[in-house]
Amino acid sequence: MQNAKFVTVDGSKTRYFEGGNGETLVLISGGSFGSYYSADHWSLNFDELSKRFRVCAFDKLGMGYTDNPKSDADYTMSAVIDHAYGFLRAIGINKATLVGHSRGALPAARIAVDHPEMVKALIILPSSTIAAEDPSVPADFYKKIDDAVPPVPDRRYVRWEPEANSYSKDHITDDFVEAMLKIALLPKTMEAKKKMTHLSGAVFLPDARKKKYETLDLIKAGHLKAPTLMVWGLNDPSAPVKLGMDLLRLIGSVVDRTRFHVINHAGHYVFREHPREFHRLIMDFVKDVEG
Repeated sequence: MQNAKFVTVDGSKTRYFEGGNGETLVLISGGSFGSYYSADHWSLNFDELSKRFRVCAFDKLGMGYTDNPKSDADYTMSAVIDHAYGFLRAIGINKATLVGHSRGALPAARIAVDHPEMVKALIILPSSTIAAEDPSVPADFYKKIDDAVPPVPDRRYVRWEPEANSYSKDHITDDFVEAMLKIALLPKTMEAKKKMTHLSGAVFLPDARKKKYETLDLIKAGHLKAPTLMVWGLNDPSAPVKLGMDLLRLIGSVVDRTRFHVINHAGHYVFREHPREFHRLIMDFVKDVEG
């Protein structure tokens, strides 16, 4: 991944990467305001996928090097979804396969539901944000990480979340840690993290939950038209495979061309832990959709 670009989306300066040729594949990372997720999370996937697709990966609203929301009222999943859709329009994407991970899966699914003409296929990676809640799944996985944030983030701290969320730690490379640390030290990231100490429970999470169940209801009603692939890690601690199976039953009941693939010895970062298998699954699925 080289040569980051910037585009203005509804007044927000937005960083993105673009490479390759062919069918368009858009990668939407997880995380929320103040976290260290960004387009850099696709660093083990971008170049290889670019050999087959035109690949676009962007920093969501308030994440990475993209501007923070302009008001506290916009620290919402609704604003993230609007920004993601606006990004597609801003760089001229009319039809694409959307890949969403974690808190990036809900924006991908919502765009597929609201704008079916734009979405050729939908690929959902481990996510508790789009899957219906399950009482057997712990809801406080990230609390210990958030509670332990130091006054100034360091390499040890930025490694904590991917280490806790992965089966294998081999993908947590020095360059990946360095990219997260640079984002963690940005004044805009520190500002967003500070705001989220009170906006998360009061604004972000209620809106995210509302958007989740709105989207699931729309899927049940038949508004999701795109062939859908779900790829899950069997050993995911924050979005256990049961959530994926429940989502499979829902989507599979209305979308005939639905697939679910579970990779053993993989956690929340399944796309980084097993990149070659992940790439093969995507390429085979898109080729099948084309056929």
